[in-house]
Amino acid sequence: MQKTGKIFFSISFVLFVIFMWIMIQTFKPVRNVQPDEVIKITGKVIKIEEGSGFDIVITLENDSHYYYINRGLQYGLTIDELTKEILNKKVALYPIHRWTIFTRDKILGHVSKLIVGDRVIFNEINNDIHEQTIQ
Repeated sequence: MQKTGKIFFSISFVLFVIFMWIMIQTFKPVRNVQPDEVIKITGKVIKIEEGSGFDIVITLENDSHYYYINRGLQYGLTIDELTKEILNKKVALYPIHRWTIFTRDKILGHVSKLIVGDRVIFNEINNDIHEQTIQ
């Protein structure tokens, strides 16, 4: 019985460590974003709306992902201004590229940089080739 108990607790411990790693990876906050932590997504913006917590939600044509600028309204961006600048235009979004239990394709919806044409609308990436638009 002792051997069976040790095997059970060993397997339980390994499963607990794996579970904790998945939880930490999934709920790790997005801070101090670096250029190697994002992926470039391009597409036509078909909808811009206010989300919860002062977020700005951006919907791209033929893309099922949920993209948002976290607390975008607090950074001085407005829905009206963004609608005039990027609605029905091709943009480049730079969301976080990280695996979580909810984002198995590694595309987290948190947008760290938004570019339309050659103009940077929003940038929170540290050590980036473009200047940060927030401090």
